Amino acid sequence: MNADPEVVASSPEQRAYARLRSLYRQDRRPWVVAFSGGKDSTVLLQLVYSLLLELKDEEAKPVFVIASDTGVEAPNVSAYLADALTAIRASARDALPNLTVHLVKPEVDQTFWSKLIGQGYPSPTRWFRWCTTNMKIKPSRRLIEGITRRHGSVVLLLGTRIEESAERGRRINAREQTARGLNPHHEIPNALVATPIVDWTTDDVWEYLIAHNPPPWDGNHDFLLNLYRQASGGECPVVFDLSTPSCGGSRFGCWTCTVVKEDKSMQGFIASGEERFEPLKRFRDELKAIREDNGQRMVHRKGGSKGPGPFRPEVRQRLLGDLLALERKVGEALISDEEIAYIQAQ
Repeated sequence: MNADPEVVASSPEQRAYARLRSLYRQDRRPWVVAFSGGKDSTVLLQLVYSLLLELKDEEAKPVFVIASDTGVEAPNVSAYLADALTAIRASARDALPNLTVHLVKPEVDQTFWSKLIGQGYPSPTRWFRWCTTNMKIKPSRRLIEGITRRHGSVVLLLGTRIEESAERGRRINAREQTARGLNPHHEIPNALVATPIVDWTTDDVWEYLIAHNPPPWDGNHDFLLNLYRQASGGECPVVFDLSTPSCGGSRFGCWTCTVVKEDKSMQGFIASGEERFEPLKRFRDELKAIREDNGQRMVHRKGGSKGPGPFRPEVRQRLLGDLLALERKVGEALISDEEIAYIQAQ
């Protein structure tokens, strides 16, 4: 089979741009662009945004930019994402009215603090990763399933790359693809997945961001580049299924993550001058420690079988008091009023 001449190009940027242009013209399916604020998803969104500016005289299709707010991201990462989304939304309002920005959040009874303090859930482990389903997968899927109900089908654009990890590369290579290089999402009905920068190296990503700074929306990539220098880590992607690995370790993830032994990105922030985050690290370590202490937990599980079960009521009360004191100490909002009301009701 002869290769599509539009996709045969000399550089990763040209190849990705050609793939996107060809895909955009294929049909009327709306696009959903997953944006976490990290380097890979920023490259993807910038390619899409630039393409839409080029094609704006053509018949426009809806493009939805989706980001996720778990409520427990590292404060500097959360603030950066909020600023970036504000800039993208403001820029697109006049330049690209067919592009809309959506920040999804878990329902109040599904948040980290509502589960841990309100319901007594032990902090997540590698084998009991309740946070991913409740805080990341469900909110994103609700939005996408609403779009498919209105439009019939969507193309989900992800910034996934083979070079990210050997395991991810194996999963990508194992997927069945259509003639257009799309693969059906195995959990979201009527959603096809495209990965336009799948063959990019990490060097390709950084070269693009540096060469295309500032982006076509207001702002620049300087803070993003500095975040990576501080954390020496990777981004935590928008999550749509449980096959996505934990965001802990060296990825920008939740500051409360107890799935991993240590949070290297938070340690990198602290070592780079963000000493104000040291109390967050200590609180996270405490959550991990009390999870392993059966004396902090009920003797029966929620279903009635013999324990260890949820945290004891007095432990949950103490954790709430400690969390509110931590808020005052670090000067950051760490829990919402809605979560506090839910916890009090429990």
